[in-house]
Amino acid sequence: MALMVLAVAAAVAILWTGSWYSAPAILPVLVVGYAAWVVFWLPRVEVNDAGVTLINPLQTLRVPWSTIILVDTKYALSLVTPKGRFTAWAAPAPSVISALRDSRRSARSESRDQSGTSYVSIRPGDQRSSDSGVVADIVRRRLARMAEDGDLDLESTESLKTRRSIHWIHLTVLLILIVLSLTLPAVLS
Repeated sequence: MALMVLAVAAAVAILWTGSWYSAPAILPVLVVGYAAWVVFWLPRVEVNDAGVTLINPLQTLRVPWSTIILVDTKYALSLVTPKGRFTAWAAPAPSVISALRDSRRSARSESRDQSGTSYVSIRPGDQRSSDSGVVADIVRRRLARMAEDGDLDLESTESLKTRRSIHWIHLTVLLILIVLSLTLPAVLS
């Protein structure tokens, strides 16, 4: 978000000069701002009745509930289906520093059962303090509830497909901005 605000501020500052010769300098700033929006602001994970939707910078993946075999969080939230593994950009596993901090915090508040044995630790990506851990928990609970209620159609697991749609508009806008920022200054000079 800060990068986008800086891009807008730089564009306003360039336009404020009042010279048309400085106008092409806005294009690289717009490239950076738009690319930052596509990479950092656009990605998200949506959970709904139809399945899990992974909106990544270059594509959107719609994964039906009945096709999800495994929810993994090694490097980021990944949904494993019979047709492949699909990763969410919006739900990365925690960094090394975050994982160490959270493991220290959980060690201080570690619970023990009646025999004095401590509980088994969990993978850093599954910790509730990480993006991947929160989303994985939501998806796993929803899958478990659907399995208990008999709402999963397990016979259709192999036949259902993950729908993929490429973000052609975002790619086209980025390409146009890059081409213009490289060619327009040469044309105007």
